Amino acid sequence: MEQNLIRSNSWNEASKYGLILGFISAAYLFLGHLQMNLGQTGFFSIVISFVIWTAKVVGCIMLMKHAMTKFVLDNPEATNSDTFRLGAKMALFSALIFSVITVADQLYLFPEYYQSIYDAQLQEYAKVLPADKVQEIKELLVDAPKISFIGTFIYCIAYGTVVSFIISRNVPSTNPFNNYKPDEQ
Repeated sequence: MEQNLIRSNSWNEASKYGLILGFISAAYLFLGHLQMNLGQTGFFSIVISFVIWTAKVVGCIMLMKHAMTKFVLDNPEATNSDTFRLGAKMALFSALIFSVITVADQLYLFPEYYQSIYDAQLQEYAKVLPADKVQEIKELLVDAPKISFIGTFIYCIAYGTVVSFIISRNVPSTNPFNNYKPDEQ
């Protein structure tokens, strides 16, 4: 009974925190668009991008650790395996949310931005590749949103699962001397 309750609670927590993690990553994506629309380029732009990216990564890791710690406080019988599963589920939900937002960004929100990038890339390829190869690349770009969804989804799950594994080794914290029994004399 206890294990079923832990599993049920982990799905609830994972969906809630996964949604937040997905939206944090989406906010980073949109901040990048905002920065491009403002025309910021050069060293200052790179520094700002790096600071925002670092804040996103550190914030997501801290949020994942907070969710795991809160889960253990709410479920004292939870083990390291339970917290790892919670983190993996959070990675799954956030990957799904972020991948869908990425595709919506490409197809509906900023299609002209992505089309301009594709056109610039095709112009560069046209300088070094034969026309038939450029045409193949152009045909492949029709499937760019699908490729982006799958690539983003796999990357986010892998990254989140690795982070979850690392964090879950210490949540809940284990005492290596729990089973120590001094010899009675």
